[in-house]
Amino acid sequence: MLNLMWCHLALACALLFAALHSRTRARLLAAPPVARAERALEAACRWIVGHELLFVLLLFAAGAAARTVCFCELPRGQNQDGTMAGVEAFCLMRDGVDHWGISWPTYFKAWGRTQMSTLYSYLLIPFIRIMGLNKAALRLPMLLCSLASLLILWDLVRRTCGKGPALLALLAAAVNPWQFIQSRWALEANLLPHLLLAAVWLLCIGRKSRPALFGSMVLFGLAPYAYGVATFIVPELLIAACWYYLLRGYARARDAVLCAALFTAVAGPYFLTLAVQTFEWESISIGPFTLPRFEETMRANDIALFSQNPYGAIVSNLGAFLSQFLINNYGAGYNAIPWSNTMYPFAAPVYLLGLFLWWRASRRTARLHGRDAEERDREDLFRLLSFWLLGSLVNGLMVPGVVNRHNTVFYPLIILTAYGIWRAGKRLRTAGLGLVLMLAVSFGCLCRTYFFDEAYQRSVGRSFRDGLQQALTETRGWDYDHYYVFDQDKIALTQLMFAHEIDYSLLSEQRELPGPDGEPCGWYFYDRYIIVTDRDALELNPTDCAVYIFPASERKRFDEETYAVTEFGNYCAAYPRYWMD
Repeated sequence: MLNLMWCHLALACALLFAALHSRTRARLLAAPPVARAERALEAACRWIVGHELLFVLLLFAAGAAARTVCFCELPRGQNQDGTMAGVEAFCLMRDGVDHWGISWPTYFKAWGRTQMSTLYSYLLIPFIRIMGLNKAALRLPMLLCSLASLLILWDLVRRTCGKGPALLALLAAAVNPWQFIQSRWALEANLLPHLLLAAVWLLCIGRKSRPALFGSMVLFGLAPYAYGVATFIVPELLIAACWYYLLRGYARARDAVLCAALFTAVAGPYFLTLAVQTFEWESISIGPFTLPRFEETMRANDIALFSQNPYGAIVSNLGAFLSQFLINNYGAGYNAIPWSNTMYPFAAPVYLLGLFLWWRASRRTARLHGRDAEERDREDLFRLLSFWLLGSLVNGLMVPGVVNRHNTVFYPLIILTAYGIWRAGKRLRTAGLGLVLMLAVSFGCLCRTYFFDEAYQRSVGRSFRDGLQQALTETRGWDYDHYYVFDQDKIALTQLMFAHEIDYSLLSEQRELPGPDGEPCGWYFYDRYIIVTDRDALELNPTDCAVYIFPASERKRFDEETYAVTEFGNYCAAYPRYWMD
């Protein structure tokens, strides 16, 4: 597959050259087969644009089908941060506190020294209330956000660039590796790009609608709660957009003041939480909400300005960001399939060309003082995307090069890819068709790997404890006095709380654990559940009525004559035969 991607990269460069180099284009158009193909494609494009709604439905249905098939089975395993988000949502739903006992926090203490954002957990609460605490409920909000983003992206481009570019943008997003793969995880960091896209969409509509303009401020205000890196992205974007809207006459000074007030009202508690950490204040309570102070945190160490060598960190971060921007370094198996990267390798020259051509067209529109309404709309979107990319660049300078922390860059790149294909197709229809076919073929190969490549599925499963949740869930109803889980302390606790629906009151031993009938069983959490981190120190007792959950690599420790061992993917469950008779 990697060889195919490199062939696609070379072919994409050749097609772009053929479309944009005037002499080459003229020679190709002089060839009768090419001329006939161009006329046929011109008619086909007019027909497709004339039946826009049909193709929107087809593209959306194809994207939705790819994202929902085997939804709970793939990817294998369960991301630990997603599991933590589900546990926090469950505790908030049951007790109004997270699993540390903090009432409705603006930022989760989560793993202790490493904290997590809150918005995704808050979104999970109604889904868990309706569906229960399970993998489907955990992943469904991200899937819905991803599908909604496809339509929002289409409408954003349609309002500003027209029907043709909008259909290409919808296609590029529907088949994009990053957009496809993140939609099937429940990683709170991936909520931010969807939220920013919706906010920019409302901001664009807000040129002519004050309610939409003010609604965008609410979404921008929620962005830091989705993922903390929004702190580096949103202020730059909003300051630049405010200047541009005032200059263009889309907003008045009064509107700017109201927008600032709305944004501050929504985002203020988050920034106040940062002040609590920075100045080491005590936790602050605002009604039921808590702005917590953490005794230990590693998050500040992730920021270049707070590192021991700020300049060196900034240079290192810039190199990592550019590697993602230019060659889409995939970073990890839960962001993309290695050979596809996050945008397909051949997309880089397309969106870089799109960025250049859009910039040149924007300058032309500015020189003509925006006389053409369509060109003015395109310039507006280009400006907003530029501000978005500027904020993403600032974020890239400040935080290390992890795809989850730089994922806000992908929607602008998808739009620029569509624009590059559209401009190339305007010059040479066959070149545009070739680029579209490469997207389709690449997505077909992506789906083949994702759904049918057992080696890829196993590699992802190993990274995210495939089988552990199934083992914990299946053994929950067994008869036992003690329950041993072999794993890292905090990860095992989180996975156990998720599978056995342990809320804060049970974890803190304010209530007895419920039995199979739902009534108190006489056991408290830490009397019954034991997390085994030092496996060599544990002495097995075959007469202890206990369940043991352990990685398959530890199976040799359990004699099958003494223990009944059940396999669950990469994990096993053992139960003493003494208690089976």
